[in-house]
Parts: sequence; C-alpha cells; structure tokens
Amino acid sequence: MRWNLLFLIFDFIIIPLPLWIDIFCPIFAAVYGLFVGWLGALLLTVCAWRSLQANWLMKKVVNDTWEDKLPRNTEEENRLADNLQHLVMMCGYKEPMEVICQSIDSLAAQSVAHRLIVVIGLEDGTPEVAEKAQRLKERYARSFKRFHVTKHPKQWAGGREIRGKCSNANYTMRAAVTRLEEYGELDLSCTTATSCDTDSIFAPRYFENLGYQFLTSPKAKEVVWQAPLYYNHFLNERPFYVRAIGIMRAAYMLGFLIPFNINTMSIFSFSLDLCIKGEFFHAHYQMDDIIYTLTCMQALQKRIEILMIPMPVISGPTSGTTQCEEFSEWFRQSERWTIGACEVFHYFVVKRRRYNCAAALSYGMWFVIYYGFILCSLTLTGLAGFINYALVDVKRATILQMAEHTGQYPLDDAANTGVMIAGFSSLAWTYLIFLIFFYLDREGCKLIYHLKMKPQGAEDTSFCQNVKDWILMWPSLVMYSCVSYWAILKVAAYGKKVCGHDPSKKDALAGGNAKTTSETDSAEASTSAGDDTERS
Repeated sequence: MRWNLLFLIFDFIIIPLPLWIDIFCPIFAAVYGLFVGWLGALLLTVCAWRSLQANWLMKKVVNDTWEDKLPRNTEEENRLADNLQHLVMMCGYKEPMEVICQSIDSLAAQSVAHRLIVVIGLEDGTPEVAEKAQRLKERYARSFKRFHVTKHPKQWAGGREIRGKCSNANYTMRAAVTRLEEYGELDLSCTTATSCDTDSIFAPRYFENLGYQFLTSPKAKEVVWQAPLYYNHFLNERPFYVRAIGIMRAAYMLGFLIPFNINTMSIFSFSLDLCIKGEFFHAHYQMDDIIYTLTCMQALQKRIEILMIPMPVISGPTSGTTQCEEFSEWFRQSERWTIGACEVFHYFVVKRRRYNCAAALSYGMWFVIYYGFILCSLTLTGLAGFINYALVDVKRATILQMAEHTGQYPLDDAANTGVMIAGFSSLAWTYLIFLIFFYLDREGCKLIYHLKMKPQGAEDTSFCQNVKDWILMWPSLVMYSCVSYWAILKVAAYGKKVCGHDPSKKDALAGGNAKTTSETDSAEASTSAGDDTERS
C-alpha cells in the first residue's frame, strides 16, 4: 500500500468540494466554505500569536550570555562544562565557495568556536572537490577545535540510497563519530550535534545558548533544538512570490513547527546520543529534517519535543540569476518540499507499529493538518469557494432542477449575500494576519542587524515594495498551493521515481560578507571520509 495516495483526498475531495456540492446541498456548501475559511483564519491567528511570543522572547534575551551560566556546582558538572563540545555538520554539493565560506565564517565567529568540531560533508560528484576541500582546510584549520572534510561516495548505503542531503548527512555523521572514537573524544554526556546547510548564517551566541540548554535541561537527550529561521539572505532582491513564501515559512516555523512539535527544518541541533540511538539519518529518503524527527520518535517511543534556540538563524531562500530561473527554482523546490512530505507520510504510516499509539495519533494529526490542509488545501479551497460565489446565478437553474430529486433548494439572495460577506471577512482577517507576518519579518531583520549577521540596512525594503508584496501574499500562497496540488498528483503517478533531493541553486546568494576563496593559499588536503585538520 502506497500510503501517500491518501493525500489525493485533498486534491479530489476537500479542495474541489465547494465547486459542486451546492448542486446537491446548498446549505452544506455554504457551511463548508465558511468553516474552511474561518478555520484557516483561526489557525493563522494562532500562528501569529505564537510567532509574536517567540519574537518577544528573542528580543528579551538578545544580549544575554550563557557560557558563564553553565552549572559548576559539583565535580561532574565541572567536567561536563569543561568538556562540552558541539559537532557541526554542513552538507554541500555544487554551492559557490563564497556561499559556503559565509556560513563557515559565521561558525568561526561563534563565542565558543573553540568548542566546535566542524565537518563539511561534500558529495563525491562535487565539481573540483579536492580543490575545494584543500582551500577550506587551509582557511579554517585553526578556527575550531577540529575541522574535517569528508567526501560521500555514491550509493555508499546501498542501491536504494537517494542522492541528497539525507544520505550525505548519514555518511558524514557516521564518519565524524568514527573519528571522535579514534581520538578518544566521543563523550556522549557532553556532545551536541547540529545539522545545517551551506547557506546557514548563525547568530554569534547560538552554540553558547545550545550548550547551556543541553547541560541544564533534564530531557537534553530526548529533545531537538530548532532556531527560528529567517530567509533574509538577499530576500529583498527576490520576486514577490519568493519573498512571500520566505516570510510565510519563517512565520510558520515560529507558529506551527516549533510549538506543536511537528518537525525540525533545515538547521537543527540534538544530542549526539539521540542521533546514535536513532541510527543517524535514513539514506533511503530525501527529507533529512522530517525523517530525523520520526527516527527519534522510534528510538524513544514518544513524541519528540522541539525546543527553541531564542535567536535568529539566516537560511537562503530559493533564488536565481534571471526572472525565469527565479520562477523555475521556486517551482522546483516547492514541488520537492511537497513530494518529500508525501514520502515521509508513507514512511510514518509504514512504521506506525514502532511508535507509541498516542504519539502516532497525535503526530499524524498535526502532520496532516499542516502539510495537507494548511500548506496545500487552505488557499485553494478558499479560491474554489470564491469561484462558486461568482457562479451562484449561473448554477441556480441547475440547482432548481436537482431540487425535484434532492429537495434542496438554492439559498435566497439575502442568504447568499450573508455567506459572501462572511467568506470575504475571513479573507480580510487573513490579510490582517499577513500584516503581522510582515511585522515579524521586519523585527527579525532588526535582530539580524543587531547581532551583526548582516550589514545594517542590507535587507531593508521600501514601503511600496512591502505594500505590493503584502497585497500579493494571498495570490503567492495560491501559487504555492497549486504547486503542492501538482506535486501530490506527480508522486501519486510516479511514486518513488520522483523522490530526490535536487539541491537548490545558490549562485545568486554569493556576496555579502563572504571573503573570496582566492584569499587562501594552496595546501595539500585529502577528501576521504576520515580526512581532518585539527586545531593546534
């Protein structure tokens, strides 16, 4: 049984229902349209409130330090504080060296960089892989506790391995653990791990806060940490639909994914002990972040709690060097996200016997609500309802003919007007929520400037651009939902053949504070799984 076929319910029943159900039951059609519209408005309101709470927390602690707060009341606490270390895994493929260096520079600027073990996992097919590894190791040899470069061989985990970050992360993390064992530094009681992308820019005290939470949380080995992601990496230069989806994803991270423990996204941290218990990453799937949440659920037999690192992390949006490439890249990545969610849903149901029953029901409900209803169906169902409002006079004769058999007569003009007003009121409320999302984006930029993650004003937008993007927010979400609709059909028709992690292009993200790779001198380097350069 291909369980992802259940997502076709959204494509063929939930979304188009407003277009035809009124022929058989006009009252049900009116109630259904209003219920979906106002349910969506309510969910977005909850998202906005949760996001505002997270933003207030970040502003409250933005200047706090945590290294001096590490507990040192006992001999054991002293040992843990002294030996605390953070394994950071960054997987890459064809990204420009300027983008990779921007990300590693943000790690080198960490207040506790001396605690970091940084592992750059390159793919075997990376262009000029040996030269890239050589330049990186020469440049960052003395920036961290240890610095490694690995090369992921094709099909290392077998013939079913899917190329992409998940399989690369699986290889890279295993290689890093093996090397720590060889050094005698594999102490699971004081080691965290972080998975990130090559376009990740960390706040300077990210790992300082992570270390504090890890050593003070009673459930440190049973939780995952997620920082709020902001896609303000030249986001002000992107087309309206890219910027709209970037702002939406940032708000959904704060309002849905973290507080309701749905799943981590792109850049997340965890105890190395939990990673090993969950058998690292599943190389046969593409969505490393969602799959990791599920493998941890299997290991612990309960829902995984997601705790917030209260500071922003910048992640790159979809991007291109031309308008055509911008849309192509946006479409391709939006399609991949939905296909990945369908693939993970199949994995979740197949492995349902490995989860605690209550955890499985709770997680499955939120997964379907978020990926099926909020991301795919919400705006399209609303659009179908608005189309039905426009066709009410055209369909009246058909409904009257059907009434002879069904006994259901069309609503009178007053009722239709009331339904339309209530429906458009939910849309107006949704646009008020969009204003909060834009406010959160502006506040996120202020935090980013304050923490010197970007130059002052680098991500600012004009008032006119904000008004235009705000007006086009709902059409942008409709566009995204149309891509999701298509992706569900595609994965239903082709199955596993379309499941792959095509890396997003990042050429348009090169620049900013990154130093060019020409600044580094030549140095001999190896790129096998165990290659490393250690801090002197």
